[in-house]
Amino acid sequence: MTTERKIALQEAAISCGSPTRGTELAYDALVARGLSGEVLVPMEKISPCESWPEGLRHLDTVMEVCRRLRENTLTALEAGRVPVTLGGDHSITMGTLAALGEHYGPDRVAVVYIDGHTDINTEKTSATGCIHGMDLAAACGLCCEELTVGRQKVNVLGENIHIIGARSIDPPEYGIMEELGVNLYPTEEVLREGVPRLLDRLLPRLEGKRVHISFDVDSMDPSEFSATGYLLPGGLTMGQAEELMTAVLATGQVCSFECVEYNPLSDPNGEDGDRLAAMLGRLMKML
Repeated sequence: MTTERKIALQEAAISCGSPTRGTELAYDALVARGLSGEVLVPMEKISPCESWPEGLRHLDTVMEVCRRLRENTLTALEAGRVPVTLGGDHSITMGTLAALGEHYGPDRVAVVYIDGHTDINTEKTSATGCIHGMDLAAACGLCCEELTVGRQKVNVLGENIHIIGARSIDPPEYGIMEELGVNLYPTEEVLREGVPRLLDRLLPRLEGKRVHISFDVDSMDPSEFSATGYLLPGGLTMGQAEELMTAVLATGQVCSFECVEYNPLSDPNGEDGDRLAAMLGRLMKML
């Protein structure tokens, strides 16, 4: 007889890792639409910092949120819960992966990263200094000490990172991914070959791992979903994104889930939020 797992719903209300404001409102907007789960540790709102070092915009604010998220995620994992985190910009993945690496061991964690970007710049290669584009590099131990969330760098293995749906990639990121052995499934490849073919390649590579799904809504085409900071043509449909995540969840290996970069300020009619909340609700039932 298996024990039913319970969801620990977590807030990561921040937009300072990105150049636009609004994603800090996503948690409240989605919970208001019916998403629910046990809240083990409430997350306090954190005011944006007024200054930051060159190349690391809003560093103090981003790291404070990520450190609190790490602690909350560890609390959830130790209580036998499945953390479901609603962001917030994608910098929050630093906090999530710090906790998962600490709890399971970084070599045991696989990351299914569904995003229009690869987010694997370091503070040295980033052209913007926005930390939401550095979270995977930080999780692989490539960034400066200032971007270390826990007691030590995480060092997730590149071969356990699967980036799906990327179509805006900075030149230095290609070299970083090649050096680390990151698995890249660009959008054009997914659209050309279809989600089932992608899953034939992806799922065997997840075997024996604890899986974290990190879902950025900008992985979807703007014609399907536009309430986000980056509108990148040529993205996934909402149906394709759900098909992909449903298949990964069906493995029973998913130990953590997060959704990021939904911006209610760009959703005046609430239609994108309604459809996103409905999709997340269906996915959460599989945890």
